[in-house]
Amino acid sequence: MSGPVVVGVDGSESSLAAVEAAAGEAKRRGVGLRVVHAFLWPALHVPLGAPPTGPADGGLQAAADRLVAEAVEHARSAAPDVEVSHAVITGEPLTVLEAQSRQAELVVVGSRGMGGFVGLLVGSTAVHLAAHGTCPVLVVREPGTPDGPVVVGVDGSAAGRKAIDFAFAEAAARGAELVALHAWTTWNAPLPAPQD
Repeated sequence: MSGPVVVGVDGSESSLAAVEAAAGEAKRRGVGLRVVHAFLWPALHVPLGAPPTGPADGGLQAAADRLVAEAVEHARSAAPDVEVSHAVITGEPLTVLEAQSRQAELVVVGSRGMGGFVGLLVGSTAVHLAAHGTCPVLVVREPGTPDGPVVVGVDGSAAGRKAIDFAFAEAAARGAELVALHAWTTWNAPLPAPQD
């Protein structure tokens, strides 16, 4: 696929770390970066404009626009030569980012949101995308160094072959070591055969 790298943002520090990682991924892959904010409030029919007694640049729509603008600036400073587009899309994060994954080469999200329920929602968004997205998903836990090994979980399944193919391609593109990991526990391991 030759679509953009898509990054979901919510204004949190975690999403800004995701923007930085996404900008680096877009540069490395030679594709554009699309900054996306899922804006739930219009779907709930909440007033979006400035409150009558508040500042003219107040309100939910202006706040959403500001957080996307901040993310776009962060992306441009991290990777000045990457073309950056942006969108504020009405809907909840699960639906919006899953739809964005259909046209993306990679979707990037942070591991934590703004805190409280939003933090749980962002975590569940990452899990949902990993299970239902149509492209690879990168969950950024914190700013880090991109020179570590590529780690892939293996389970011997047919579905896992795509993950292995992706991991080999990523390791080769990065010049990185590839580590294959298979994990199991005693409760899901096969029982030993009875001995006479």
